[in-house]
Amino acid sequence: MKIRTTLIISLMFLFGAITPTYVLADDECKKIEDLDKRAECYEAKIDKKESEYNSTTKQLDEIRTQKDSINQKIQALSSELNVTQGQIDEIDSEVDAVQAELEIINGKILDRQQKLGDKINLRNRIIRSYFIKRVESEITLFLMNNGFENASFNYAFSKAANNETKKLIEGLNFEISNFEADKAESLELKNDLENSLASLAKLRADLATKKNQQQEEFKETVADETKTINKLSNLQNEIDELSAKQQDILKQKYGDEYGSVGDFESPTASTPSPPFKPAFAAFSYGAYTHYKGMSQYGAKGRADKGDDYKEILKFYYKVDAKEKDDFPSKLCVEGYGDLSFSKYLYGIAEMPSDWPDEALKAQAIAARSYAYRYYKAGKCICTTQSCQVYSKSKSDNPPSKWKSAVDDTEGIILDNDIVAYYSSTTGGYIDNVGWDTECGSSSCWPSKAYEKSSPWFYKAWYTKSYNNSDSCGRGHPWLSEKEMADILNAYVVWNKGNNSDRDHISPVTTNCWGGDPYSLDEMADKAGDYGTKYTKVTSIDVEVSNGGYTSNVTLRTDNGTVSVNGETFKTVFNLRAPGYLSIKSKLFDMEKRE
Repeated sequence: MKIRTTLIISLMFLFGAITPTYVLADDECKKIEDLDKRAECYEAKIDKKESEYNSTTKQLDEIRTQKDSINQKIQALSSELNVTQGQIDEIDSEVDAVQAELEIINGKILDRQQKLGDKINLRNRIIRSYFIKRVESEITLFLMNNGFENASFNYAFSKAANNETKKLIEGLNFEISNFEADKAESLELKNDLENSLASLAKLRADLATKKNQQQEEFKETVADETKTINKLSNLQNEIDELSAKQQDILKQKYGDEYGSVGDFESPTASTPSPPFKPAFAAFSYGAYTHYKGMSQYGAKGRADKGDDYKEILKFYYKVDAKEKDDFPSKLCVEGYGDLSFSKYLYGIAEMPSDWPDEALKAQAIAARSYAYRYYKAGKCICTTQSCQVYSKSKSDNPPSKWKSAVDDTEGIILDNDIVAYYSSTTGGYIDNVGWDTECGSSSCWPSKAYEKSSPWFYKAWYTKSYNNSDSCGRGHPWLSEKEMADILNAYVVWNKGNNSDRDHISPVTTNCWGGDPYSLDEMADKAGDYGTKYTKVTSIDVEVSNGGYTSNVTLRTDNGTVSVNGETFKTVFNLRAPGYLSIKSKLFDMEKRE
C-alpha cells in the first residue's frame, strides 16, 4: 500500500505539478514539501488564472455591445443636420473608453498566448508519448518485479494514466480553441472600432460641409424672406390703394369664408371640358381655409389609413388630448341659451356622420375644445361657420355614429389651451403643421396628400362660392389664348401703370361686377404704352415653395418669357378674370389644354 500511495502521489505530482510549472512559474507553491498541499496550491492558482482567462469572452461580448451602440449613434447622427459638437465629443469619449478596455483584454490575451505556448508544447509532448511510446515506463518496470500483483497494478496504473492523459489533452485543446476564438474576436473588434472612428471622422467632415451649406442657405433664406416681406408689404399697399369696387372684387373672388365640410358631404365637382383650344385655367389646391389646425378631409384620409383619433389630433395640433377636471356642464349658445355640452355637441354639423369613426372622434374633440375656449372666455358661442355650425334638428336626433363619437370622447379636449381651428381642405399644407402628406414632405404632394379625396382639393373655381352655383353666365373655368394674354397685359398695367389706368383692371363681365374695365384690346394697348404688349401665351408653369404656396408663375409668350410672383399673379388674375373665375388659394396651379 505504501508503494501504491507513493505512486499515486507521484502521479499527482507528475500530472498536477507539470501543468502549473509550465503555466505558472510560481515559487510559492514549489516551496511546499507536502505533495497534496502543493497540488492544492497549484490547483488554486490555476483556477484563479483560468477564471481570469474565461472572463475574456464575456468582456469581449460587452465591448461588442458598446461598439454596436457607438455605431448606431454614428448612423443616427449621420442622418441629422443639427448635430452638436458635444454629441460628437461624447462618441469620441465612448470610443476611447472601449479602446482602453480592448487594450487591457489584448494584454491578457498576449499573456495567455505565452502561457498557452508552454501548454501547447506540453500537449504535443504528451500526444507523442501517448501514441508513440507504447512501452512501459521505468516506474512500471520497477513495479513488475512483484509478479502478478504488480502486473495487475500496472494495468490499473496504465488505464488511469491514459484517462488522465486524455483529459489533459482535451482540456488543453479546449483552452487553445477558446484562446484562438477570443483572439479572432479581439482583432475583429479592433477593426470594427477603426471603422467606427473612420465613420466618425467622415461624419465630422460631412457636418462641417453641411454647416457651411446651411449657413449659406440661411443667409439666402433671410435675404429671400426680406424680399418676400417687402413684396407682400408693397402688394398690400397696392391693394389698399385700389378702388372700393376692386377691393370688393378681390374679397369675393378670393373668399374670406372659412368653409368646413358641413353636415353632408358635397358631391365631387368635375371640371367641364374647355369649349375651345388652346385653353387655360387656374386650379386651386384647397379653398376657404385659414391654414390652421385640422384639415377635415385630411383627418378622414388619415383615419382611412389606420390612424386613431389621438394620432390625428397630435399631428394637426401638436398636443395630446386629455380629460379635463373642470369641464362645465353648460355652454352659452347664441339663440338657444345654456345647453349641456353633450346636447350642443350632438348638434355640431361640421362633418358627415358616415365618415370613419376615428375622424368623427377627432372632430368631436376639436369641436369640444373650441367651445371650451368660449366657455373659459365667458362668451356665448355662435352657430355659424364664424364659430361652429350648430343644428338643433341634428341635436334632437343625432346620427348614431356621431353620437357615439361624442359620447366615447366625453370630457376630452386638447391640451395646452389650444384653439382648435379646423377647415375642410387646406390643399395639403398647413401653416402650423407643414405638408399633410403620407411622406411628410412636398416630395409626394399632391399625389399622396391625405385630403386628396376632397372635391375642393384641386379645383378650378368659376361659381360665386362653394355653396352658390351662380356662374355669371360662364359655365366653365377656361380662358382663351387672348384672354390669358389679357391677364398678362393687366399685370403690366398693374405693375407699371398709374392709379387711373389701374382703376380699369376689373372683369369685363360688367353685368355681374359693374365698374369701368378696359376691353381686351384697350388693355393690350395700355400694356404696349408701358413697354410690353402680349397677344399670345404659348405655355405656362408654376413653381411651388416648400412653404406651401405658389412662389412663381412663368409664361412663355410671343414677346419672350415672363416670370411673375405667385401672390401678385393671383391678385391680378382675380381682379381681371371674367365672371367668377378665381384663384382661391395661395397654393395653385395653371393648366393649358390643347
